[in-house]
Amino acid sequence: MHPAKCGFAAFLGMLASIVWPMPAWCSTIRDDEPDSAYVALGNDPAFAAVGTLVNSWGYTGCGILIAPDWVLTAAHLFIAASSATFTIGGTSYTSIALISNPGWDGNPADGSDFGLVHLGSSLTPIPPAMLYTGSSLTGQTGTFVGFGFTGTGLTGWRTLDGKKRAFQNVIDGDFGNPAVELAADFDNPHSTNNNVFGDATPLTLEGCAAPGDSGGGVFVQDGSQYYLAGVISSVASVGGNPNSSYGNITGFDPVSAVMPWIIATVPEPSTCLLTIAGLAVFWGAKRRRVKKGIETVQRVLTWP
Repeated sequence: MHPAKCGFAAFLGMLASIVWPMPAWCSTIRDDEPDSAYVALGNDPAFAAVGTLVNSWGYTGCGILIAPDWVLTAAHLFIAASSATFTIGGTSYTSIALISNPGWDGNPADGSDFGLVHLGSSLTPIPPAMLYTGSSLTGQTGTFVGFGFTGTGLTGWRTLDGKKRAFQNVIDGDFGNPAVELAADFDNPHSTNNNVFGDATPLTLEGCAAPGDSGGGVFVQDGSQYYLAGVISSVASVGGNPNSSYGNITGFDPVSAVMPWIIATVPEPSTCLLTIAGLAVFWGAKRRRVKKGIETVQRVLTWP
């Protein structure tokens, strides 16, 4: 891949200025659970709003449809890009505008890694994701959905097959400020040594984001309904290699932190922007934060 819209030296300088967790690709999975289960979860109709996003110089990430012609994604996918193509349900749609969160400064640790893609046409067959606006997600189980590289917790990311996968993880950590960035560690089913946050027992379909998952969705469930709670931004490692193996950490930014900007930017938001607010605040208030301290974290944005 190469940036077509800026000088290569300038682009390298831009990357060098970021304290990286790794950009997220598609998920790595438990080595003792079938890949087919992760693929089946990713293709659940509840997550139909998640598609792929390819920017003008060829970098592929993800995006989530939040209104008929608006896609929410990660701002780092817009670096050096002039346009993007969003593909969902087998059809591709071209952007007419890429809008980064005004607070985005290239630092994935400050919760500002949000971008909006305005599409040139509306998507009517696919319902937009409903947004979660609660003030707390800690302690809830998140379902992380994206496309890209995969592998297992033993190998880290290895293979790019373009399949949509989802994994689940308890949202039980953060990088110092739970209001702007949250985290979930990839617990090892064979050992407790890789645990970073909360309980060391992994969920059945536990996993970790990997390159290609950038801009993918983090969903929480209430009854039979899933709500979009966050956007995948990075992968981090405590004193190790952020390669999406056991012990690595998926970092994501909560949608609630930028709701005023989304509402001000999207002129025709889906009704979910209005209907979920009260429920989410009530539900989130019931949760309790559990976190271990992090001293040395190496992190990378989740792009290949």
